[in-house]
Amino acid sequence: MKRFLSIFLFLFPYMTLFAQQSKITGKVVSGTDPLPGVTVRIKHSSQGTVTDSKGQFTLMAGTGDTLVFNHISFLTREIVANGNGMMNVSLLSASQNVNEVVVVGYGTQKKANLTGAVGVVKMEDMESRPLTNPGQALQGTVAGVYALQSSGKPGDDGAVLDIRGVGTFGDNTPLVLIDGFPGNINDVNANDIQSISVLKDAASAAIYGNRAANGVILITTKKGTAGKLRVNYTAYYGSQSPTRLPHVLNAVDYTTLYNEASVNSGGTVMYADSIIAKYAAHNDLMYPDINYFKVYYGNANIQNHRLSISGGNDNVNYAFMLGRLNQDGILVGTSYKKTDFRSNIDAYFLKNKRLRFSGKLSGNLGVKNEPTDLWNAEWYATLAPIHPLRNAAGQWVSVNGERNYYGEIKEGSTSLTKRYNFNGQVEAEYKIINGLSAQITYGYNVMTSKANAFHANVTLYNESGTTTNLVSNLNVTDETDVQSLLTSLLKYNKVLGKHEFNLLGGYSEEEFTYDWESAYRSGFVNNTQRVLNLGDPSTQTNNAGSYDLGLRSYFGRLNYVFDGKYLFEANIRRDGSSRFAKEHRWGTFPSFSAGWVISKERFMENLTWIDMLKLRASWGRLGNQNISNYYNGSDILTSGQNYSLGGALYSGVAVTAMTNKDLTWETAQQLDFGIDMYLKKNFEITADYFDKRTKDLLLTQSIPLTMAQSAPYANAGEVQNKGIEAAITYRTTFSNGFKLRATINASHMVNKIVRMDVAEQLTSPKAIKTGAAINSFYGYKMDGIYQISDFTWQNNSDQSIPYAERNYTIKPGVVQVSNYTAQPGDIKYKDLNGDKVVDMNNDRTIIGNQFPKLTYGFNINMEYKGFDLSMFLQGVQGIQGYTYYEIATPFSGFANMGDWWLKRWTPDHPSNTLPRLTLDGARNNIHSSFYMENASYLRLKNIELGYSISPKILSRAGISSLRVYGNVQNAFTITKFKGFDPEQTVGQTRAQAFPQVRIMTMGASVNF
Repeated sequence: MKRFLSIFLFLFPYMTLFAQQSKITGKVVSGTDPLPGVTVRIKHSSQGTVTDSKGQFTLMAGTGDTLVFNHISFLTREIVANGNGMMNVSLLSASQNVNEVVVVGYGTQKKANLTGAVGVVKMEDMESRPLTNPGQALQGTVAGVYALQSSGKPGDDGAVLDIRGVGTFGDNTPLVLIDGFPGNINDVNANDIQSISVLKDAASAAIYGNRAANGVILITTKKGTAGKLRVNYTAYYGSQSPTRLPHVLNAVDYTTLYNEASVNSGGTVMYADSIIAKYAAHNDLMYPDINYFKVYYGNANIQNHRLSISGGNDNVNYAFMLGRLNQDGILVGTSYKKTDFRSNIDAYFLKNKRLRFSGKLSGNLGVKNEPTDLWNAEWYATLAPIHPLRNAAGQWVSVNGERNYYGEIKEGSTSLTKRYNFNGQVEAEYKIINGLSAQITYGYNVMTSKANAFHANVTLYNESGTTTNLVSNLNVTDETDVQSLLTSLLKYNKVLGKHEFNLLGGYSEEEFTYDWESAYRSGFVNNTQRVLNLGDPSTQTNNAGSYDLGLRSYFGRLNYVFDGKYLFEANIRRDGSSRFAKEHRWGTFPSFSAGWVISKERFMENLTWIDMLKLRASWGRLGNQNISNYYNGSDILTSGQNYSLGGALYSGVAVTAMTNKDLTWETAQQLDFGIDMYLKKNFEITADYFDKRTKDLLLTQSIPLTMAQSAPYANAGEVQNKGIEAAITYRTTFSNGFKLRATINASHMVNKIVRMDVAEQLTSPKAIKTGAAINSFYGYKMDGIYQISDFTWQNNSDQSIPYAERNYTIKPGVVQVSNYTAQPGDIKYKDLNGDKVVDMNNDRTIIGNQFPKLTYGFNINMEYKGFDLSMFLQGVQGIQGYTYYEIATPFSGFANMGDWWLKRWTPDHPSNTLPRLTLDGARNNIHSSFYMENASYLRLKNIELGYSISPKILSRAGISSLRVYGNVQNAFTITKFKGFDPEQTVGQTRAQAFPQVRIMTMGASVNF
């Protein structure tokens, strides 16, 4: 490290300027009132102070140093020190955000001049949160963005992001641009991010036309600035635990209830009292009482380290970042280690810095461990408590003669995946004349992945006394994904009196290449040598594939501002995609938007409590071509097809997938009306109404099975997302120096399939149906429980006849079920067509929505005398979850049951919410609203307490700042959901899942 610093200082001796410093004192006021809590620092330096309760400050600075005065509720001001020793400064009250510069497509704009709906994430609030991927920073922070953490699995805990709803049947992932290059949001470290802008409406996103139908997320990473060398090191250590594991039955309750279900199904008692007593004794490994959730899941450690070096001078700015994440998983056999780096360098040449060269390099290596049979490991975590794990001899015991995934994982049945990602960009910009510049950027990204999935040699002991030998095997898969992007821009801006023009024209060309290979062998000698050539050669198989995709685009933008009051913007983009046939390859995507800054009109002069009031309106059309078929417009020949010729079979090729050469883009049209307001009482308010309609939806078309080919895509219909969103921020500093900032945002959105041009897909538990939301839950509606009063039996007046011996007959007029004979205690379903018989053709309907009606977030930050406290709450309302089969369905497979089944229907306790227990799947395994749950929740997503040590104490050690903190992520959740966690992916309809995690960390951030 010392050698590195010596070389660095030798190469850049002019970066640090030394000047004779003297004491400067002063006072900061607003009007005539003193301002406490104002940050006063020397520009391009970490040296600074804060004004006291009287607005006074003292600082050592040299003549010519620029002092920066910053306060959360006032405009920032810069003043050059003149060496006189006294300085009195007045700050103007205004919302700080009025003059913010916001990153937009291919550039930046003043927030006051924006005519589109752009959300901004305040990354200073995220710096010390244990974010393993940046997508988590979008949860509850931007109105109109629904961010759902997919799971708590290390390496795969990224957020599923929806911007203003789901508008497609396919991939709804928004376009993510990292320093202008399309990429994976998980490939950038959250600590390296300077800003995140979310382009929500068509006007702000239309400049990205063919990729923007699902919204755009612009990530800008940190750059160096002129000044002395700055070094920052941050680290945190912590512990993880599941946010929630379902409450399940113990062995005694499970066997007791199983006996009851068997008798109710016409069988006999399966577990004698003597056997149940053995489970209760807890002294025989073959009669266990195991909570398998606690076997498969436990606490896990996490640690993160980050080092950044930045600085520069008038000609060269630089920033270097290096990080290491080490995260164990709460599920047995899971872990993730990631090392990443990033460097940003900007160099300026010629007079007035007319020529700029920039270089960006970044990369990461992620090493992920997980069970080879991950889904089965999650499934077996739901096991009933009566299944042994080991026997007295220490052997792994099979479950009903099948598998023991916990034992297999412990013996080495794990998958190791190494993922390498590298991104490089070079950029040059030349200022041709004043206001006119040309820019060209070339970026290259390569991702390679190698997965080594191993099944170990394992001997399982069967309860019958026999053994099962599992033979080892190895599957190796290599993937390479290469992407390149060439972009050229011509930019012009001009101010003529009250007129301000900004013009942009550009061209881009994007290429993708994807290759994969796989190989397999079995019969390995041991469980430690996971190398392919050590397996039995006679078992070897292999496979491979390769795909290409190209995009080409022309685009332009016009911004016009008159007198700072009247705003107009127009965008147009012309895109071509190789996914479609030649006749339908190109699409045109325009947008128009306008704004009116009413607060600058004369008739608003008397409303002194308003700093700024702006109305916005926009319309635009965007495109989407995200389908899994790379060559939808071409007939593809598949090898390995056999032909009969002359009575013999010959290998050949054939078309096995139908193509639709008329297929074209999905197009999303969006209308938006918005208002932005900044008040002198330190309030900032923004609100939008939007109506987004996605047409020509891309969906696989149903075809008859007799066609013996896979179905083609079709432009299938139209989806509407309509809603409102709003955010309110309040900032203030009290006279004693206490600082407060609070933000609340909320979004209400309704998703609806307006039209279907292909057949509806009415499959339970999810369906695609006109008039409903995409992938709504579909099935029967529960209408209570059949009670004894709904039936007659041999002698209705003879109550002495035991319940189990009665021959029940349903009374006339009581609704029946077509596929079984209902009995007291069974679920009663709603008869929708009124024929008194419930059947799947007439009585299934939409029973729930997997997208929330309301999403909201609340963030509060407080600072006082070195202490800071922040809390972030996030929640959703009006959303349903579906928990089916394991845990929820009685005695499904080998699984346990939720302890809520202790309140099931019995003749003595006739419940109207939980049915009687049976072993008859035809009665209970029916997709219906019985398995629907209210998945609404309010979560304290993050709470943090920090303390910044006084600079006076640190200066003696050469440290400019040091902050220590404690943080809890996913601290607690308020919900009625009974499953793992209400925050679950939309495809999850069964009880097994990788739970979310609660993370408790201690950390520090130090600047030198």
